[in-house]
Amino acid sequence: MTTANALNDPLPETIAAERLRQHLEEIARERDQAYYALQEREAELAQIQRIAGVGGLEIDLRRGVRNRRTPEYLHIHGLPAEAAEETYDEWVGRIFPEDRARTAERLLATLKTDSEDYSDKYRIIRQNDGEIRWISVVGKIERDAAGRALRLIGADIDVTDQMLAQATLQESEERFRLIADSAPVPIWVTKLDRKRSFANQAYVDFLGLPFEEAIDFDWRKVLHPDDLPHVLQQSVQGEASLKPFVLEARYKRADGQWRWLRSESQPRWDPNGKHIGFIGVAHDVTAAKQAEIELRQLNETLEQRITERTAQLESNEARLRSILETSNQYQGLLNLAGELLYANNTALAGIKAEPSDVVGKPFWDTPWFTATAGLPATVREAFNTVLTGEAVRIEMQLRLPIGERYFDFSMRPLLDQHGRILGAVPEAVDITERRRGEEALRQSQKMEAIGQLTGGVAHDFNNLLTIIRSATDFLRRRELPEERRRRYVDAISETVERASNLTAQLLAFARRQPLKPQVFNVGTQVESVAQLVRPLVGSRIQIEVDIQAPDCFTIADVAQFETALINLAINARDAMKDEGALTISVKKVQGIPSLRAQSARSGDFVAISISDTGTGIAPENIEAIFEPFFTTKEVGKGTGLGLSQAFGFAKQSEGDIAVASTPGQGATFTIYLPQAPSPVGEKAAAAIASESATTGRGYRVLVVEDNDDVGRFSTELLEDLGYVVRRVAEAGAALAILADDEFAVDLVFSDVIMPGMNGVELAGIVRERYPGLPVVLTSGYSNVLAENAHRGFELIQKPYSVESLSRILRKAISEKLPVAR
Repeated sequence: MTTANALNDPLPETIAAERLRQHLEEIARERDQAYYALQEREAELAQIQRIAGVGGLEIDLRRGVRNRRTPEYLHIHGLPAEAAEETYDEWVGRIFPEDRARTAERLLATLKTDSEDYSDKYRIIRQNDGEIRWISVVGKIERDAAGRALRLIGADIDVTDQMLAQATLQESEERFRLIADSAPVPIWVTKLDRKRSFANQAYVDFLGLPFEEAIDFDWRKVLHPDDLPHVLQQSVQGEASLKPFVLEARYKRADGQWRWLRSESQPRWDPNGKHIGFIGVAHDVTAAKQAEIELRQLNETLEQRITERTAQLESNEARLRSILETSNQYQGLLNLAGELLYANNTALAGIKAEPSDVVGKPFWDTPWFTATAGLPATVREAFNTVLTGEAVRIEMQLRLPIGERYFDFSMRPLLDQHGRILGAVPEAVDITERRRGEEALRQSQKMEAIGQLTGGVAHDFNNLLTIIRSATDFLRRRELPEERRRRYVDAISETVERASNLTAQLLAFARRQPLKPQVFNVGTQVESVAQLVRPLVGSRIQIEVDIQAPDCFTIADVAQFETALINLAINARDAMKDEGALTISVKKVQGIPSLRAQSARSGDFVAISISDTGTGIAPENIEAIFEPFFTTKEVGKGTGLGLSQAFGFAKQSEGDIAVASTPGQGATFTIYLPQAPSPVGEKAAAAIASESATTGRGYRVLVVEDNDDVGRFSTELLEDLGYVVRRVAEAGAALAILADDEFAVDLVFSDVIMPGMNGVELAGIVRERYPGLPVVLTSGYSNVLAENAHRGFELIQKPYSVESLSRILRKAISEKLPVAR
């Protein structure tokens, strides 16, 4: 029995194996449950990271640079799943170009230090949609005992919304500052400790202090002593109420004047509703306060028995009068006949008159206008315009008893409640100080331009004089070969010609060159210039001529017109780097637009436009391109006088020049010249053929020149040409010779600038007294000559060649030979 039971019982090994199996199954179930729980938590964590825009990354530095990215990272960066192990270069290539170098350098620099922390912000271009996103990365760096970086584990956070919000906030703050600074009233922001965190320009100007001192300034120091107690009390009460409150008091302005200010303060709250301070604005109510005080004083003296209607009317009249009398404007009131009914104190003070002196008189016949020529008619015409229902505004200069003043004058109709015109309200604001300030600014700019001009002229002329000085030094050497002697003489001649061209361009810019205006067909002349320009600009630049007005004529100096067009074409060629399209167009226009702060001009004009497809003009240079010696070209590539010559020519020809440009798309220059009627017989503009030097054939020339050196050279030159020469030093001596014998000479050759009577005045007297005697004038520069360029005298400009002098003298004598004297 015992043996049998023993045989039927499980063996100890079997029992142990069963228990082990059950234990393993229990462990497996626990493992599976933990695995599933881990998967659920990882899924929850991944969802949280995806919602928060957080992605993980790992950079293993032990074996090169190996990267691993989490799915959330791939989602943030717009990458596919296979990019989880992207390379370092792929990450760098995804960074926004402007941030790329800085971001890569920051990562590498951090890894080279011993820091365990790494953080940065940069932009990426997301791969799947091309969108630009801001990424904030934070990470920890694992290092070995030697401090070498082994691994970086971090998280990328999409902070695009935060960065955009930050940029929007900065833009909003800047916009607030700009708006506040443009406001004509003081604006400020205070903190809870009553210190200013912001103040606008009007606030700073009122105190007359720098910004840093103004925001810390204690306003009690400029508060009127009579207003100090109640203002402090009301201020404390208003701040404690945490509601908007208003204060009125007198404050001393920086110029020492007491001004009534009405300040309005509003409480400020942060996004959580916490009170953080106040924002305030102040209005100057001095005039209204004074009117209010005067009105109060007037009301106190009114008789108690006046009817309610009369009291109301008188009160309104007094209020209106108080406002008008406290105004700094000249104000008045006219009836339908233009007679003055009322003028305020400011207007009366301007002519030092009493109301009885002007009330009842026609407005245009009052002392405000009668001392200024033409103004009475202008004001009467303005009044007639106002009677039609239109307002009039004119800027005028008046001669008043208080002196010469400038005014912004306006007149508008006075209407009743039904819109009927009852009269007119003239007003004028004294802008004399503003005009003086503008004039001072213009003078300052002019002096700056003169300084630039002087430096440029000195530089160019010193270069020319260096060539002449060097050549003359070489010519003094006796052993100099004939070939080199000729070369140095030619160099001096060419340098003199360059100096002459330089002065001509300067005179063109200064509008002091003596022009020879003539009527010519603009279209024909432009086509002729286009042919000259083609070899200058090269075959790779296409030239198109568009003559929209073939019968278009103007009056100007043809040579200067051609020079201006050639200068503009050469500038266009350089801007296009010898390749592109150049278009020259001609059309008729009605008026010239407003240019360089000048008013638009009406009339019939010709517009000659030169357009190119070059690099354009930078906005910061557009206002300076017409200044002499201003150039953006390399040294030696341009003088900076081409555009100034075109500008001076256009202005002196009673026209103007405009420029329009878009950087990278080219520029268009437009010359405006006044239209002229078609001549009876149109002549070619450049029909004068050159003549070689001719001998003087014994003709007698009276030279009038005060400079001994120039006079000696002129005399020798004329004698070499075969003329019989007699020289005097001033105009009086020349007239004395002619008075003794008007047939003593065949021609008068005179300088323009001389002591006493100038050459133009001498020529005028000679033409009047001796009409058959020719006069030729010469000058290097003369505003007198430029202002009298249309008087018909022959002119030769210094320096002149033998050929040009001989040709002009011979021409002048030939034209006068048939005239008996």
